[in-house]
Amino acid sequence: MLIYYFAIAGLLVWGISLGWRWKEVRAFAPDVLAAKKRDKEIPDDVTDAEFTDLYLRSEGPRGETYFFACAAILFLLLGPFVAGFNAVWTMFWQMSSKSPVFETGTLIHTFMVFLSFMFATIALLAIAMRRYYALMPPNLKQVIRDLNGGA
Repeated sequence: MLIYYFAIAGLLVWGISLGWRWKEVRAFAPDVLAAKKRDKEIPDDVTDAEFTDLYLRSEGPRGETYFFACAAILFLLLGPFVAGFNAVWTMFWQMSSKSPVFETGTLIHTFMVFLSFMFATIALLAIAMRRYYALMPPNLKQVIRDLNGGA
């Protein structure tokens, strides 16, 4: 049970750290805008709100946020996933005349729980990374180029 509490504490610290990083990126955006305007890299008519939104998309910890969301989902759904897997396993075990080799808790059962959970983990991460790369944010150079009219 202590490991469970440590995992929850770890997720909370990780979530708070990500929230802090998002907040810091948002707070740093006006300074970057002022420096870019001073260096004449960005036109003077660009507003703080417009630049902050673009800066958050380009420089925010978006990838880390996807990993955090996947970790939280996997942690919260581990119990229900194993319970569902065990229900299906028991149903097939009873339909196969209750062979003692395939009883719940045996080596083959434990290994299959592990494999199915790893498959679910890989599938969830593949979905997250596909979404990340499909909605790939621009980098700061692209944002500045677009604000200058694409020149």
